[in-house]
This record gives sequence, C-alpha cells and structure tokens, in this order.
Amino acid sequence: MTRAAGRPPLRVLGPGEAERQVLLDEWVLRQRASGLSGKTIRERLAVVSRLSDPVRLTPVDVDRFLANAAWSKSTRATYHGAIRAWCLWLVRTGRRQDDPTLIATTPKVPKGRPRPVADEHLTVLLRTRMSGRTRAMILLGAYAGLRVSEIAAIRGEHVDLITSTVAITGKGEKTRYIPLHPILQGLALEMPERSWWFPSWAGNHEYGAGGPVLGNSVSAGISKAMDRAGVPGKPHSLRHWFGSSLKDAGVDSLVIKELMGHESLATTAIYVRVPLRMQCTAVNLLPDVQPPGGQRRIALPQNVPLRVIQAAGHSEAM
Repeated sequence: MTRAAGRPPLRVLGPGEAERQVLLDEWVLRQRASGLSGKTIRERLAVVSRLSDPVRLTPVDVDRFLANAAWSKSTRATYHGAIRAWCLWLVRTGRRQDDPTLIATTPKVPKGRPRPVADEHLTVLLRTRMSGRTRAMILLGAYAGLRVSEIAAIRGEHVDLITSTVAITGKGEKTRYIPLHPILQGLALEMPERSWWFPSWAGNHEYGAGGPVLGNSVSAGISKAMDRAGVPGKPHSLRHWFGSSLKDAGVDSLVIKELMGHESLATTAIYVRVPLRMQCTAVNLLPDVQPPGGQRRIALPQNVPLRVIQAAGHSEAM
C-alpha cells in the first residue's frame, strides 16, 4: 500500500513525546479558556517546545536554555516568563511538585525608556515614496498610537465616522475607543467600509485566505519603509511618538494611558518622554523663598570647623 501523493509521511512519536504533546495541548486549551490572545499562546508554546524535556525540566536546564549569548536581556526575560507560566501550570495541575524557575536564575528585565521617532524623521518618512497601504499603517501607528497587531486587525466596521472614533481591541481582549485625528478621518474615507483594511492576499495560518495580515507583516512593511527613508528606530517608535507628542502638548498622563490602552501609568511612562522644555517650565514654577537683600544666610550648627565654613562661602563672623 503506497502513501497518497502530497501527504507528508507519518512520524511515530518517540518515548515521552506523546505524553509531552498531550500536556502541551492541554496547556494551550487552558490558556485559551483563560482568555489569553492567540499571539501570546503561540509565542509561549514556541518557547516551551524548544526545551529538550519540558516535563522533567531542572533549574540547570532553564539556565542552560537562557544562556544563549545571542539573545538580548528583554528576550531572555520574555522566554523566562513563558517557561515560568508552563512550570506553574504543571505544579497547579499536580504534574510536578516543584517549580524549577524559582531556583534558576531570573533574568533582569531592562528598564524601558521612551524611544519616539523624531518629528523630523517622521516628516522624512511620510515624504518617502511607498505604497498607500504602508503609508496608512504608518499613520495609524503615529496618529492613533496603535500596536502593529492592532493595525493588522482593523475593519471598516470598527470606524465610526459620525463620532470620529475607532474601536480597538488590544491586549487582554480589552476594547478602547480612540478619537480619530483629522488625518485619520481623511484616511478612513479612502478605506473599506465593511471589511479588513489590510487583507492578506496569500492567507495566513490564523485566518486563512481572505483574512487580515498579521502583526509581523505590518511590522515588516513599516520597517522596510523606515530603512529606505534612512529613518532610525522601529515600527513601535511610532507608538512612542504618539505618547510623547501628547505629553509635549500638555495632555494629562491619565488621558494618555487610556488612549494607549495601558493598565498602569508605570507602563505609560515607558512610552512618554517628557521634553526638556516642559521640565524647565516645571522647575521655574518653584517659588523664590530667599529673603530680601540677596542670598539667604544659612544658620550653621555649632562646632563646625573654620575650613568647612570658608569652603561653604560663609564669613567667619557667621
């Protein structure tokens, strides 16, 4: 009996592989039931699947896996989080008695800092020749502060031209309503009213033919445009520009937090760069409490050596 043409050959699972696959499938099911996004589940599964023996993982195995010198600190922290979630599930479901990630080295998470694209760079980028599709993606990143995955998932039905808002479902499947900047109002008139704004011509593993592009495709398209324009940064720098520009315009941080879909102001602070002009204005608001007639005289404690008084600029009579 011959194998049907076009079908991949069957692979017999080795010892332990069947058990591991059953556990991974059950873990995926649990994450879906918890409401985690498909992107998060796929990324976690990709990390755990790379472990040599995820079921009988040891602290040394975790350290060995994360010791890859080619990975950045943030990548190590992300991978550690995926392994931690897997091990915690194994413990909670009685598959393990211990959590090896509690003993293994925990990667230090680098402190995030605002990295917005410069106004001048954004101007150059938008003047660069590109497809209308890519330009629309860039405008949504800059003037609505959208993540690449949020840009990919926009449909015409999400836009309300009467109230000039767009409904965005972001992380945690939470929906927020963002007012459309006049530039985006004009863009919305050019885009489809009842379908995906950025359909996938070839189809993809998540939606198939006729669905939207994935966030990775949006990121790749914007990155290529930035490279051609000679503009430094990444597609996410457009989102940083959105937050920092709002702060520069004097918008309250709580408002920026809501527009960007953050859970806390601490996260918003990573995106918002407070310009030097605003810092100078803030410092100049401090009251002048000096007494009339010049520099305020400070009373020094007794038994202070003379050399200390002279070094401080005080007269011997003080």
